[in-house]
Amino acid sequence: MKRELQILFHALCDGLRQEVRQRYLSHLVTHQDFSLTKEREVGIASSLALHLRSVGLAVQLDAYFPSGSPKRCPDFGIWLPASKKYIYLELKTVAWGNSYHRYYYQGAIDDIKKLNDDTDPLNQWNGLIALGFSFNPEKQPDQLWKGFKRELSEKNHQCLPFI
Repeated sequence: MKRELQILFHALCDGLRQEVRQRYLSHLVTHQDFSLTKEREVGIASSLALHLRSVGLAVQLDAYFPSGSPKRCPDFGIWLPASKKYIYLELKTVAWGNSYHRYYYQGAIDDIKKLNDDTDPLNQWNGLIALGFSFNPEKQPDQLWKGFKRELSEKNHQCLPFI
């Protein structure tokens, strides 16, 4: 399973790079802003799902968990063929936030807690894709990464072991 998860991670990263590249090229031609910072979460999820499918993965958007409430739909259900299991992933975008110049991580933390609160073993192959965006990357290039490490990793590691 570790190898399959590595392949999935690299495919997600590659899909995101290709999406950014395509948007940059569109900007060069049209001079319009196609930045991912203005894209809704569902648009990013659709783009990533299309890329994952193009590399051969079976992907469901707004998937259903095998058990539990049908109202609870993770953003992705991805079949891992060698492991013969689905992994369920939530997608959350994190961007530069309020007037105190902090990043908003609460939405990602809420999604992590939802995943962590599901006690059914069939639903526990799950995780979070957190995508961070900076509106001024030239001015503060390291702030987003530092925030991810502090807010999403170090603070939640004890109670949320899959981060």
